[in-house]
Amino acid sequence: MSALSQPSGARSARLLVENLEDRTTPTFLSRPGGVQQISVNGVTVPAGGLSIAAGDLLPDFPTSTIYTAQNEYVTGTGPGTLGTVRVWRLNGATAGQAEPLLSFVPFAGFTGGINVAVGDVTGDGDMEIIAAVAGNGPPHVKVFSANGTELGSFYAFDPGFRGGVNIAVGNVLGGIAGGGYAGGTVSENFKQEIIVGAASGGSPHVVVTDAEGTILRSFLAFDLGYRGGVVVAAGSIDTTRSDTFGASSVDTNAYDEVIVGSATSSAHVKAFSVFTGEINQRLSFFAFDPSTSQGVTLAAGSTDGTRGAEIYVGQITAGLNTAPQVRVYDGRGLLELAFNPYPVGYSRVVNMVVAYLTPESRGPSYYDPEDDDSSIFGFLPDGNPDFVLQDLALVAGDGAFFQEPRFYVGIGTGGVPAGGFGP
Repeated sequence: MSALSQPSGARSARLLVENLEDRTTPTFLSRPGGVQQISVNGVTVPAGGLSIAAGDLLPDFPTSTIYTAQNEYVTGTGPGTLGTVRVWRLNGATAGQAEPLLSFVPFAGFTGGINVAVGDVTGDGDMEIIAAVAGNGPPHVKVFSANGTELGSFYAFDPGFRGGVNIAVGNVLGGIAGGGYAGGTVSENFKQEIIVGAASGGSPHVVVTDAEGTILRSFLAFDLGYRGGVVVAAGSIDTTRSDTFGASSVDTNAYDEVIVGSATSSAHVKAFSVFTGEINQRLSFFAFDPSTSQGVTLAAGSTDGTRGAEIYVGQITAGLNTAPQVRVYDGRGLLELAFNPYPVGYSRVVNMVVAYLTPESRGPSYYDPEDDDSSIFGFLPDGNPDFVLQDLALVAGDGAFFQEPRFYVGIGTGGVPAGGFGP
């Protein structure tokens, strides 16, 4: 058992929230009529949907002539099947991987759905996989190494809460170069945090924890009377600098903002800065008509070639008679793009991730023996990585358990985000 594993009964992260009956969480929706099946190319298969995350989990591909840097993507199965986490790597720009590179069950015997996130939450220079109970069970969160070894385990809220948890990973506290971690993400001093929101019911609390579950920040994303659940993401929407922290200026773009959305009832999206110790609301807007929205899903990251993350907001629809729309907003909350990733009748909800998913190749002079991607991705003068041209991947939260994600490649032409040029 590693140093991150907690003894039986340890509950380092706990908030009191109301106990709920079992229910499906917003990012995994039951299909109309309760029939959890879907037709894929004329074949009827079990349906329950996927969650998705991504990160640099496995070594990249150096050879004598080329070096290819690429993130892997991770899926978690929705309710109705044994909860399973799988790691995949995209082959080329359009084709999926036929077989997962890794597959494991994070919670033995559990069939209530798994939410996933990826990031370096231990500060060891490697990415970890974070898995959480999406609903119909206690708010259990676990941390795994890239090979599926369990490193840590905690309850995000009181164990009696059964509404599920939504999770994300971001560098919302330590910063990168501006926060004292000179050398950026490759310095092995870099550490990200786990962001957790109650997925359904309970108070709209959002907590930021370390890998052991210790609460580092806690705040209400919406008014205390809201009980519809919170979806979470993280991204650096702020591109400014500030000299208010001493003689040397602080690059506030070195810190991710915590981005939250209402999981049901409306389309309210907010962004909070928490790195100073204070909870500062930076952004608040309605991504869709607040009077008709069924809730939203979120992702964030820069896909348009310019500095600063875009906020991807997925529409949850009331039924299969409408194609869910994805809208892309800039860091000011201004609409940049809207598109429909799936046709009418295919899905009511999409789950999304932004990452470097398509291979980024360079010749032998770019060979990177330390596999830290520093020869592939640009870095700003202060050591903060300038991640500005990532890709978008989407899966249906009520689709097949073995569906292939839909990918939109970040091209950067004309500053248009991923999704503007088709999959």
